[in-house]
Amino acid sequence: MKRTPFKKIALLAGSFIVVTGGSIAANVPKIAEEFPTIPLQVVESLTTIPSLFLIFSVLFSHTIARWIGYKKTVLLGLGIVTVSGLIPVFVHNFWVIFLSRAFFGIGIGLFNSLLVSFIRYFYEGKERATMIGFQSAFEGIGGMTISFLVGQLLKISWQTSFWVYIAALPAFVLFALFVPDIPAEPSGFSGKRGADDARERDTEGKGKGKMRAGTFGYIALLFVVVMFYMSITVRVTPLMTTIGYGDATDGSNILSFIGIGAMAAGFLFGQIFTFIGKYTLPIAFLLLGLSLFAVGQSNSVLVTGLAAALCGFSFRTFIPYLFNKVNSSHTGNANLSTSLLLVGFNLGAALSPYGIALLEKLFRLASIRAIFTTEAAILLGFSAVSFGYHFFVGPRKAIE
Repeated sequence: MKRTPFKKIALLAGSFIVVTGGSIAANVPKIAEEFPTIPLQVVESLTTIPSLFLIFSVLFSHTIARWIGYKKTVLLGLGIVTVSGLIPVFVHNFWVIFLSRAFFGIGIGLFNSLLVSFIRYFYEGKERATMIGFQSAFEGIGGMTISFLVGQLLKISWQTSFWVYIAALPAFVLFALFVPDIPAEPSGFSGKRGADDARERDTEGKGKGKMRAGTFGYIALLFVVVMFYMSITVRVTPLMTTIGYGDATDGSNILSFIGIGAMAAGFLFGQIFTFIGKYTLPIAFLLLGLSLFAVGQSNSVLVTGLAAALCGFSFRTFIPYLFNKVNSSHTGNANLSTSLLLVGFNLGAALSPYGIALLEKLFRLASIRAIFTTEAAILLGFSAVSFGYHFFVGPRKAIE
C-alpha cells in the first residue's frame, strides 16, 4: 500500500485535538460570571466532563468500528468533536454547553484508540514506533497550541474562544481524503501478509490470556504513573507560591516547559527506542523520578522549569513505549489493550488529586515538597525493579 506523507499527516492530525478537552480551563471564571446561578464546581466540570465520557466511548469504539467500518468511525468521532466543540460559540444555555462537552469526550473516545489501529496496520518495526512517538508529540503540541489560542481569543469573549475547535475540521478532511479504510479482522492488524497472517492468528489464539494479564499490569502501572505525573500540574504553582520563588504566571510557564519536553520525546521516541530498546521503561522511570525529586527540592524557577521539561520528556517516553509494546506483540487483543490503556490513562488523570491526597494520608506528608520527594522515591523504586528484571530475570528466561 502506498505510504504518502499526506497519509501520515492525516493520521497525526487527529491526535492534535485528543488532549484539548481541558484546554478551555481559562474560560471557567468568565463562564461562572455569565451563569451565576450555576455552582462553581459544575462550571469547573466543563473541563473534566470530556474525559469521563471519553472513558465510556473508547471501550465501545472498536465494536462500533467492526459494525460500520474503521474509517467511518474515526470520521464520525471527528465530526462529533467538530460540531460539539463549536456549539458553545452559538449557544447561550449552560446545560446545552454542558451536554456538548460530554459529546466532545464521546467523539474523542470514538477515534482515539482507532488511530493506533491504523498506525499498527500501515507501519511496522521502527517506523511504527516512530509514528506512535509522533502521535504522542502531536497530542502535546495540540494541547499547548489550543490552550494558547483559547487564552488569546478569551480577550474577545469566552464564547469566541471555543472557535479553537474548528481545528477538528481539517483533521476530518485530511483523514477522509488520504487514509484508506482498514479491515476489521484481527489478522488485518499485523502489518504483514500471506503466511505471516496465519502464523500470527495461531500465536494470538495461544497467547491471548497471557497478553491480557500483562496488559492489566501495564494499566495499573500507567494509572499510578499518570497520577504522579499530574501532580506537577496540580501542585507546582502552590509549591512555588508557598515557598516564595514564583507566582501564578511562573506556574503557568512551568506547564509550557512540560509540553516542550513532551514534544521532544514524541519526535525522538523512534530513535530512543531503537537505541536503548528494552531499557526504555526503566530509564523513563529513572528520569521521571529524578525530575520530580528536583521539582520538590528546587528553590528556583529555572531549575523547576528544567525539571518540568525532563518530566514531560520522560513521561512521553513512557507512554508511547507502552502503546508500542501492546501493538507490536502477536499475542492478545491489541485493540482491547489499547482501549484499556487509554481508560487507565484518563482515570489516572481524573483521579490524580485524590491519589495525591491518599499519598499524603498514607505517608503522613506535611508539605508539598514531601509529596514530590515521595513520588520520586516510588518511581526510582519502579526503575530499580525494572532494571533488575531485565538484568537478571530476562536473560534467564531467554536461556530457558
